[in-house]
Amino acid sequence: MTTAPTAADRFVDIKAATLTHLEQHGCGCYPYADGSLLATLTAATKATTVVELGTALGYSAAWFATTGAHVHTIDRDPTHSRRAHEHLARHGLADHVTLHTGEGTDILPGVADQDADVAFFDGYPPTTAAVQALAATLRPGGLLIAGNMTLGGQAEQIRGRLASWQHTDLGETLLAVKPQ
Repeated sequence: MTTAPTAADRFVDIKAATLTHLEQHGCGCYPYADGSLLATLTAATKATTVVELGTALGYSAAWFATTGAHVHTIDRDPTHSRRAHEHLARHGLADHVTLHTGEGTDILPGVADQDADVAFFDGYPPTTAAVQALAATLRPGGLLIAGNMTLGGQAEQIRGRLASWQHTDLGETLLAVKPQ
């Protein structure tokens, strides 16, 4: 479910561009509903590195980058990556974000050595392979934010695999802390 951008949203232009792109192309390019929540969680964890699977047009990457963390964001669509870079540059955040284009499960092993503090999934209906590859980028004690948990996919299997992690299930979003 998408929400309309609000005036209080500092990246309302990116959210609006993403929603327009979605309407025109129907490619599944959705902005996360509450970017400020992502920034709040990232700031609370004092994150220095974030890994994101599902760039879209850069809305969530922008929110993550405002905390001072460096963001590695992955999208399979080169148009999304290009447009995300344009949006991030316009907001002065491009130096805080490394854009990777390709299949997430192919790229994530290359960024696994980042020891990310926060890992975020928001690309499509979740798969265990994608979430496991994303979780592998986290340091022990790092925070996994898995969106799209109501879209089907393998959400129940993912919940089962993360049952031993400290977690809370917010319905659409699952928050889980990687065991120490």
